[in-house]
Amino acid sequence: EKPAAPAPPADAPAFAMPEGGADAMEIHVSASAPAGGDGSVARPFSTIEAARDAVRSVSDRPVRVVIGEGHYLVRDGLVLTDEDSGAPGRRITYAAAPGENVRISSGVLIPAASLREVTDEAVRARLPEGARDSIRQIPLSEVGLQTRMFPDNFKGLDLLEVQANGRRLPISRWPDGGTFSRMVKVLDNGIAPPGTGTFVYREDDPARWQEAVKEGLWLRGFWRVPWVIEAVRVGQIDAEARTITLAAPVPRGIGSKYHRAPGDGVGGGSGEEPWEAINLVEEINLPGEWAVRFTDQTLYLLPPAEGGDLLVTDVTKPVIHLNNASHVSLEGLSVDGGLGDGIRVTGGEHVLIAGCRVSNVARDGIVLEGGRDHTILSCDTAETGYSGIAYTGGERASLTPSGHRIVNNLVRRAGLFFPAPGINGGLGPRAEAVGTLIAHNRIHDCMNSGIVYAGNDNVFEFNEIYRVGLGSSDLGCFYTNSGWTSRGNIIRHNFVHHSMNANAFYVDDGDCGDTFIGNVAYKTESGGFIGGGHDQTFIQNIIVESPRAMHIDSRGLARGYTATDKRLRGDLDSVPYNQPPWSERYPELVGILETQTDKPSGIVIEENLFVRCGTPLRKSGAAEDFDGLSFNANAVSGDLGQFVNAEELDFALKPDAAVFTEIPNFKQIPMGKIGLFADAYRPSVPPRNMELLRTGETDGGFDSQTDVNASNRPQAAP
Repeated sequence: EKPAAPAPPADAPAFAMPEGGADAMEIHVSASAPAGGDGSVARPFSTIEAARDAVRSVSDRPVRVVIGEGHYLVRDGLVLTDEDSGAPGRRITYAAAPGENVRISSGVLIPAASLREVTDEAVRARLPEGARDSIRQIPLSEVGLQTRMFPDNFKGLDLLEVQANGRRLPISRWPDGGTFSRMVKVLDNGIAPPGTGTFVYREDDPARWQEAVKEGLWLRGFWRVPWVIEAVRVGQIDAEARTITLAAPVPRGIGSKYHRAPGDGVGGGSGEEPWEAINLVEEINLPGEWAVRFTDQTLYLLPPAEGGDLLVTDVTKPVIHLNNASHVSLEGLSVDGGLGDGIRVTGGEHVLIAGCRVSNVARDGIVLEGGRDHTILSCDTAETGYSGIAYTGGERASLTPSGHRIVNNLVRRAGLFFPAPGINGGLGPRAEAVGTLIAHNRIHDCMNSGIVYAGNDNVFEFNEIYRVGLGSSDLGCFYTNSGWTSRGNIIRHNFVHHSMNANAFYVDDGDCGDTFIGNVAYKTESGGFIGGGHDQTFIQNIIVESPRAMHIDSRGLARGYTATDKRLRGDLDSVPYNQPPWSERYPELVGILETQTDKPSGIVIEENLFVRCGTPLRKSGAAEDFDGLSFNANAVSGDLGQFVNAEELDFALKPDAAVFTEIPNFKQIPMGKIGLFADAYRPSVPPRNMELLRTGETDGGFDSQTDVNASNRPQAAP
């Protein structure tokens, strides 16, 4: 039976569920059915593509494609276009049969029995001695796969996606254990041509990689800053000198940005820059590890301990792509195994992605690219190379909202191949993201930020974010680095915690005009971090046990945040800021060029509660830089007892909490309404791992003031 339409509880944001009807025509699909079916219960189609083609002939009623248990391979991805659209009152739905696991993957299956021993003595000599006899190989062409040699420089990690038993198998890397090696010293940072970068390495292992250098060897590293990892081909390894010279330059050179001589951008680095080597047959020493030799286009693999056939994909297209399709639903599907996105929605309107699970994709899990009135509801994403969910939509020039809703989703383990956030609303001042609702999501264990946002008039409420910033630094649980025109975003009633390498709310690089109200931050590097912008409002938030409750700086004075700044002026000129509707919605922009734009203005930090924070408010700059800003009536306390149960992360205030006396109109924050809720697509809410929260990373992380100081050079840092 078709599950009942979900009825979000009273605390969940209200939105209209998609139209449908009891008169929907059903078309059935079964993975075990023989070819030649007609889509009936008795003779189901054997492929989803066959069902899609049959739907195209139905024009007078809703259609529900019921997909039975099984693994469906879509070699080059499943595409739905405008030809596959429904219409108002005539929705097209692709849904897993109730209670059945429907898995959709791109790629090919490789039986374990088809893997062969490595007999080439030259290759065997390069394999780790302890694993040499167990490593297997298969030519990619033999199974219809192909790959390309890595370019000299690249981000991400999209060579192949290899799985066994539904689990991603890791590309070979050195060192083992998920750690990085560290440089001893940078000898040549590669800034001055024709330099490419040379550093001294620590361990003995690179001396074994001389053959790999000849065929192509790549290192991935945080070469300059702790939030950008990039792979670069190796040009030479000098085992006697213990040096590695890169074959191509890294933008702005190698060696920490924070350990270079002032003004000239050169120096020896910190001796702690992290790097790793990838895709070496020499380092296939753990069960499940694999590598590709580009010279013979062969996959080498140490089979996982539990065995199993392989699912391997070389396809960079989305596993499922709704390209200008409208009034279409995907319900209860499991999607995995792509080098591109899991599910991408491009254009169209009124698409619903509900109760789907996306994992093991090299790019983003679920993407909304433009369009309007799309909904991602009660989905789970995990093990994504980039973001779990990404979105754009709406039109900034006219301030037309997208109407997108991203609600009640569980996003975890995002940014594994490149430091991308759990939910990505776009970086940069010109991101087309207007009028999106992001609510009741849980985001955790991500390598970079929790939510990155940009654009205008987006609402972020009732989200829970924790354990982010696990693989990079200088970031936020909420983060934006937009400019003067990215305004009207509301961040309210969110709970962020246990992210000591992240600022709770980070408005970077001159971002303006957002409102943060009624949020709770616990154990983050800073609560709010305001970086050189204007018209930011922080009121009635609770910040607990952070080194700094709030930070504000005047970096705009040091960096020249004026009309001559190409980034900020380009942002301003990209929209009709002095004409309706902009001049009516944001009147403060009309005369902005007649104001002192490099000095922070319009900042309000009032009526917040700071509990057990090392510094309530840090001002980074000269005292006069902050004249005219409002820092009134904030309460500072050392009393955790005023919360209902801080130990169990319930930061609701007791009725007799002192803050109600100090700030008489302080509003109770609805802790019980924050986070995931149960509905027809999410029958129950998974518990947090409280033991991990109590014993995991709790030490201090990266203070973003470090980057402020370095970026303000050659002017004197505050």
